[in-house]
Amino acid sequence: MTMKVSIKEQYLPEFENFIKTLPDDAITIKKSLDEEILKRSQEYRSGKMKTVPFGTGLDRIREKLVSQL
Repeated sequence: MTMKVSIKEQYLPEFENFIKTLPDDAITIKKSLDEEILKRSQEYRSGKMKTVPFGTGLDRIREKLVSQL
């Protein structure tokens, strides 16, 4: 079973203590962006991700903004 749980910062220590009471193999904790970061880094390393130099991207944005003036 997969579950997403949002914990208020003030209750995080209590939640972490509760998690520690469970058996080691009972739960797997993933941070909210772990899967997305892993997917994107694998895509980047494989060469499948379309990338644009940082300056080139800014030039396109500047051109659009100037044309709107």
